[in-house]
Parts: sequence; structure tokens; C-alpha cells
Amino acid sequence: MSKDIEEQLNDKIRDNRFALQVDEATDSNKDCLLITYVRFIDADDLKEDLLFCKRVTNRATADELFKITDTYLKEADLKWEDCVGICTDGAQAMAGKRGGLQALIRRVSPNVQWTHCMIHREALASKQLSPELNDVMTDIIATVNYIKTRPVKARISAALCEEMGSDVS
Repeated sequence: MSKDIEEQLNDKIRDNRFALQVDEATDSNKDCLLITYVRFIDADDLKEDLLFCKRVTNRATADELFKITDTYLKEADLKWEDCVGICTDGAQAMAGKRGGLQALIRRVSPNVQWTHCMIHREALASKQLSPELNDVMTDIIATVNYIKTRPVKARISAALCEEMGSDVS
């Protein structure tokens, strides 16, 4: 069933413009994972979905992260030239203009726009916050991450926000 859902998502993205949001994380088993979300327009509606989550078997260098992403896109028959945006944290392996993932993606998709992830920027800014505000920001970030990584909870949250008149993506 998961392959069918993955193929349906790839069919919606194929031959359309899309943007990637990429991050690496370490799970409870100490495995390094490359997590990639995709944003795209579907029937005049902006959609965001988990594209893939792959284990990083070697060091999490820009070359390794690019190789994993490139392999996935090729296997899914998705084209780099349709990628118009990349969002990452500010780590050198991700954001480096000469040798980071951003630079490697720009070699295959020269018009791609890079943005620094808002949650990561907030985390950097929160280092200067008062301890009380920092605690609140930490709870908010943990809650958003919890919801975003669980599709059912993300759909329920989106429905709740829509019901309240809030524009959520």
C-alpha cells in the first residue's frame, strides 16, 4: 500500500514544479536519516507531503545527501529542472554555496532558490531569548515537528486550522 501512495504522490509531482525541504536527523537508534518533504501545487492548492526518509549509511556530507536525493528523484522519474526551491538548515553540508547540498543542486537545477528553514532560524534566534520565552519556543517547535511527521495528526491539525479560519500549509 505504501508504494501505491508513494507512486500517487510522485504522479502528482511529475512534470510539475516542486520545492524540497531537506533535513537530516538522528533517530532513537542513532541512525542518521535524510528526511525530505515536497511542496507542490495540486488543483490550485499548495500541498506539502513527505517525499522520502532514507537512512544515511556514510557520513552526512553534501555529496552523500545529494546522491541519496538524486537517486530517489531518478528512480521516481522526477526531474531536477522542475525543482524550483530548496529549504534547509544553515549547516555547511546543506547551505554551503560552494560545496553544500545547495551548490550541488544548483549545478543540476541552476534556477533553484534556496531558503533557510524558518524553524531553524527561530532556533538560532532563540539562543538570545529569555529562558521563559525559549521554553515556549522549544515547546512550539516540538509540537510542530510532532504534528508534521505524523500524517493523520497533520490532517487533523489542518482541518482544525481551516475550521478556525487560519491559513495553514
